[in-house]
Amino acid sequence: MPKINPSYSLLKTPYIFPIIEEKLALLETLGLKESVINLGIGDVALPLAPAIAEAICSATREMTHPSGKKGYGPSEGYFFLRETICNHEYASFGFSPEEIFISDGTNSDTANIQELFATDCKVAITNPTYPVYLASNVMAGRNEHILFLPCLADNGFHPQPPEGPCDLIFLCSPSNPTGTAMDHALLKRWVDYAIEKDAVIVFDNAYAAFIRSPNIPLSIYEIEGAHKVAIECRSFSKAAGFTGLRCAYTVVPKTLPHGLHTMWRRRQSTKSNGVAYPIQRGAEATFSKEGYTQVKAQVDIYLESGKILREALHRNHQTFYGGIDAPYIWWKTPNEMNSWQFFDHLLDSCRIIGIPGLGFGSAGEGYLRLSTFTVPAEAQEAAVRLASL
Repeated sequence: MPKINPSYSLLKTPYIFPIIEEKLALLETLGLKESVINLGIGDVALPLAPAIAEAICSATREMTHPSGKKGYGPSEGYFFLRETICNHEYASFGFSPEEIFISDGTNSDTANIQELFATDCKVAITNPTYPVYLASNVMAGRNEHILFLPCLADNGFHPQPPEGPCDLIFLCSPSNPTGTAMDHALLKRWVDYAIEKDAVIVFDNAYAAFIRSPNIPLSIYEIEGAHKVAIECRSFSKAAGFTGLRCAYTVVPKTLPHGLHTMWRRRQSTKSNGVAYPIQRGAEATFSKEGYTQVKAQVDIYLESGKILREALHRNHQTFYGGIDAPYIWWKTPNEMNSWQFFDHLLDSCRIIGIPGLGFGSAGEGYLRLSTFTVPAEAQEAAVRLASL
């Protein structure tokens, strides 16, 4: 009889997003799905930018000719994309293309990076948090070694460095789910802490394209010393509409301690066959003049939708946070409802779907996450419905 990994039994709650999908499927069977405004799962609402689509199609046509055929690609990504990312995003920090690794998503990288660390290492994770950070570490057998960092209204939903040491730290800014973003001063506190305690920060920066405030760093490497302690993950999913294409990148500096750069390269070469060549050409196109303009215009639309939703909540005297430098709004449930009660109430009375805050951790109870991945016209309709809540 095989021995089963006992850590899976320690996953206390189901993964939140499939539950929401099941509820949507139920609405569809009842003929109600078309009337629902889905501000829950943060999928993109706009079609793929033309420059990206053309690059993907061109690369696919290229592969129909003997001279352009492509088999297995490099596990760490094609050099043309790594070089392009480096030149546009990281050359000013002194990085080289070899320190950038292409993958199928930030979700995968943040789940897999913990494999480089011992089972008994102490891991700091925010509460509330993006669920994959917690679940992947529990699956790996670290349930007894997890330190939760409370992100509450009292501290602006910003995690604070603990007094004691830890080995691995998961930070997300701009934050999923709270929609808030850490400024330079707070991020410097974390970098200084990691240097002092010999810790490593995994910095999920998937929403960098949404940052508009000048005091919010676009990269953790803007902080002095971060190249010694930080791994940064970015994604094309939300900024460029790649949720259905799957492409992201992670910066693993050679200056990190304990040979982590070499370990990650070995991990990827063993467990990954890379991202499809046409998809990487599409990702490269986001850095072209035409592609950048089109992608930025789409992000601006999502930010405009967020502004409409925030103004609607403000008019209705609701308490909420975020939504300025991120595509998420963290809405405090009214009348002391718990997050699932409010989810049901919002769906029944307004036909609007959010994500119950409890799905992101115990500190998410009493909140609901709204995604701003919608077009302004739909955001306006949601605003009208919210007025009758």
